[in-house]
Amino acid sequence: MRSRLRLGGISVVVLALVTFWPVAVQAAEDQPGPVALVERLNPGDRLRVRASLEAEGRYLPGEATEDTPVAPIELTVSTRIESVDQVLAVDTEGQPTRLWRQAEQASVAIGGPEPIRPQTITLRPEVSSLIVERPTEPDGRVVVASPQGPLTRAELDLVQMPADPIDVLALLPEDGAEVAPGARWAVPDGVARSISGYDALASNTVEATLRSVDEESAEVDLAGSIAGAVLGGEGEMTITGSLRFDRRAGRIALVTIERDERRKPGPVEAGLEFRSTIRIERSKAADEASETPAPKVPDRLPDDWLLLTYSAPDGRYTLQHDRAWHVFSEDEQQVVLRRVEAGTVVVQANLVAGPTVEPGAQPKAERFRDDVKKALGDRFDRMIDAGAVAAPEGEFRYRLALAGRQGEEPIVWYYYLVSDSKGRQVVAIFTLRASQVERFGRRDQRMIGSLRWLPEVR
Repeated sequence: MRSRLRLGGISVVVLALVTFWPVAVQAAEDQPGPVALVERLNPGDRLRVRASLEAEGRYLPGEATEDTPVAPIELTVSTRIESVDQVLAVDTEGQPTRLWRQAEQASVAIGGPEPIRPQTITLRPEVSSLIVERPTEPDGRVVVASPQGPLTRAELDLVQMPADPIDVLALLPEDGAEVAPGARWAVPDGVARSISGYDALASNTVEATLRSVDEESAEVDLAGSIAGAVLGGEGEMTITGSLRFDRRAGRIALVTIERDERRKPGPVEAGLEFRSTIRIERSKAADEASETPAPKVPDRLPDDWLLLTYSAPDGRYTLQHDRAWHVFSEDEQQVVLRRVEAGTVVVQANLVAGPTVEPGAQPKAERFRDDVKKALGDRFDRMIDAGAVAAPEGEFRYRLALAGRQGEEPIVWYYYLVSDSKGRQVVAIFTLRASQVERFGRRDQRMIGSLRWLPEVR
């Protein structure tokens, strides 16, 4: 091996050869050459995964101004998930495209000073068998589906935490390229989207650097920044972290990611300033057979597996909706849901608790029509449609479709009067631009069609 030292004089050279040659040989032997950090999985492989997220910071309910200051809300979040992930399908590079995730434990504890009420949300055992799918399109996001029944929004947020383990293999060098200590490579945008939780990515400068390598493992550092938006709220975060690659097992054993984020308020969620740490541990799962066989998964995930269930705060009813709907506000009198597509609110649904009437009394459709037209006032233009819709036995459901204007904007409203045999009532109002009617389709009918009254609690 050629020395980089330039020494003058024959005696100095001889002395250098005698004194330093053994040391130079040892250093050459210790210096690792390029290595391949490759993890390939096969259908049927099972991994035990322990994932956690620790976060603290504050929510900003609105943009503060000199005239309207906004008091931040301090918050802490602690998430724990332990699961066995079984590979169902892989791509040509041996990276999983679909997993069966058997969640053995999944919970999040939320705390903070007043007005925060400490609470713990736990994944229900009956929906602990999940299908996780990695998107094939560059701008897609990991999808967690529930074949056993709809999740709640809180459960979905819990099990679809940032940096899903199905994405971590993409942190390794692309195409199995060999790398030496000091080598750097860009973290793909898809992984940056997963790490950040942003549904729209503006920029990504996160890089991985091979820090060290020996016979046992390789240590990789992560650093950079990500900018984007989630539900229309623009944010940016700095990223630091590391991963440990177990060379003997040929597997990423540990990923740690620290995020420092600032996000503006959006049309659904408050702004925030948060610091969080994500930790993912991966190891080979025991070989014993699962008590439950892997579910049969069609090529395309069924829509029913992607539905969410919602229960009214007063406990009077439940309904189901797709994942584009988000709760904007809720109390015992009114629930406001907003449908967000590409970061923009396209429809708002207000579900208002109506007065309880005499059990068995038939609501008067004509009076309902008159009340709605009166409420809309000069915004009302014409009636598009009116009539009763399908309802469970003993119940009454009536729908109005109306056209009008909100300022200069053409608007369409869908009004529903829903009552049960005990006289309980709820009025649902869907508001959308006339230009969105065709795209929106019959989603209002599907949501109201899923509404079920719950037994009264005395």
